[in-house]
Amino acid sequence: MEPPICALCHRDQRDHENLEFDLVRFRNFESIDHPGHPDGLLWFCQDHLDGARRLDSRTSGEALRLMRADEQRPRWLRVLRRAFGR
Repeated sequence: MEPPICALCHRDQRDHENLEFDLVRFRNFESIDHPGHPDGLLWFCQDHLDGARRLDSRTSGEALRLMRADEQRPRWLRVLRRAFGR
């Protein structure tokens, strides 16, 4: 299993002990029976967790692409989109 490092902003829980991190399981999740980290299961920090959970019906790659595109938009537009839906 990979350590808790946000898949979007790459913050590491070891360097940001005050932030909460959690795993999100996406559509392409595949359980594994050996050491390692399964596809479709990604860590996110508290700042990106809600956005990742809203996209958990997609594959992890699709979700990351959408989240990165959203991060490029002006902050005021991101706030409006989150407040009134997509």
